[in-house]
Amino acid sequence: MAIGTGVKSTHAEYDKRLAKWKRARDVIAGQDAVHAAGTTYLSLLKDEDPFQYIARVKRTPFFNASWRTVASFVGMLFRKPPTLEVPDGLEVLLEDVTASGVSFDELAQNCAYEDLTVSRLGIFVDHPTQMLKEDGSTLTVAEAEAAGLRPSMTLYPAEAIRNWDYRRINNRRVLSQVRLTEIEKVPENEFMFKEETRIKVLDLEPGTNLYRIRIFKEDTEEQIGGDIYPLINGQRLTFIPFYFIGPDGTDGSVDDPVMIDLFDHNLKHYGVSADYEHACHMTALPTPWVTGYQVEVDANGVPVKTDFYIGSTTAWLFPDANTKVGFLEYQGTGIASIKANLDDKKTEMAAIGARMLSPEKAGVEAAETLIIRNTGEHSILAAMAVAISRGLTNALKTFAMWAGKNGNCKFEINRDFMPFSIDPQALTAWMAAVQSGNMDKESLFDLLKRGDLIDTRLTFEDWQARLDANPPMPLPVAAPVDPKTGKPAIKEDKPNGGEE
Repeated sequence: MAIGTGVKSTHAEYDKRLAKWKRARDVIAGQDAVHAAGTTYLSLLKDEDPFQYIARVKRTPFFNASWRTVASFVGMLFRKPPTLEVPDGLEVLLEDVTASGVSFDELAQNCAYEDLTVSRLGIFVDHPTQMLKEDGSTLTVAEAEAAGLRPSMTLYPAEAIRNWDYRRINNRRVLSQVRLTEIEKVPENEFMFKEETRIKVLDLEPGTNLYRIRIFKEDTEEQIGGDIYPLINGQRLTFIPFYFIGPDGTDGSVDDPVMIDLFDHNLKHYGVSADYEHACHMTALPTPWVTGYQVEVDANGVPVKTDFYIGSTTAWLFPDANTKVGFLEYQGTGIASIKANLDDKKTEMAAIGARMLSPEKAGVEAAETLIIRNTGEHSILAAMAVAISRGLTNALKTFAMWAGKNGNCKFEINRDFMPFSIDPQALTAWMAAVQSGNMDKESLFDLLKRGDLIDTRLTFEDWQARLDANPPMPLPVAAPVDPKTGKPAIKEDKPNGGEE
């Protein structure tokens, strides 16, 4: 069954961002990917042949400040374990939430890497097609689970979400279609497979506004098989179980990668690094010169080729005493200027986002100054933490519904990105405030939790129960003080219990 051409078309916002996503991917992938891109990131020099160009590329290192920055920010997001609340019995399924060996915790971190790299991804919640029983009725959730049929989550990167659309239904803006690119391995024989690109169309069927799935071949736009109608407890869905996650929301809007300025600056640093390495290579090689030397010719007037070898076991003999020889030696400040430019690029990258590349400030930096210096990064991370938390929470709710588990679903990423230091004076002051009634115990609990003095997974009720189960130990009684010496008085034992 074929439909009108257009299923493989891409969204205008997709086309607009594709080149930026490619740059972001290559930079994060590192040196091999940047080198393999060739002239995309490093232009040919005038009259440079391909072999010289390849050699120049291989001599140029790629200083991957971008990957270090992304990895550092992911570490800040997951510095403390996220909060996860799910119905009883769902934890087992979350240990392999993708049905391919990836746990929910790993999926959340993968979302963070994607969001920091290209700032767009989607989570698709699906369930295998349910078989009908002999009487024609659908399987219950328990029967499907017993048959090994279970829900799963799949992360789709930005490049695989090729088109999408929204429309208003019952006065609500809802996702009405998503087209996803998938690579299917098709067997050619017992030992060989070929890869075919398929387009999976998720939409709300016109007329019914109910969820369906269709699969098409990309090259011919021909539909493979019939329409698929996923069911939950025998009922078709009224929504598409696909959840967008962006840098600051889940509404499906497309933004530039939040760190594209850093990625582009990293590529500029690569270009300057190529100039520096090439200059060092050219000026470091010894180049001899000879003046006043007359080339010998044979009887026919043809110049005789003469080889000049360099080394301690060879000597050059010239018939003309005025012949001079020497080596070209580089002079000037050109290379130093390139090196200074290279160092400036590192500093600029640090200013854009790679804080870990900045040299530490001399002395102790005030806490307020440190907070101000990191406000930009934290605002980006805070918005991203909210977006990922919200997107995965929505996906969890559908996942739990498909698994037949009723109850609250919540996932929330930590937003305490920097360690919260607690000094003894502050701790003493807080305890005094609690004892005087000017601070409640729950506020003290939250502060101790932020300072990593209490396990982040512990609830206030659990902490209070621990305190109740372990009453304070009695304080030691102070020894009496000798009024003459001011030191603790020591009572001496008298032999046979006698008295003085």
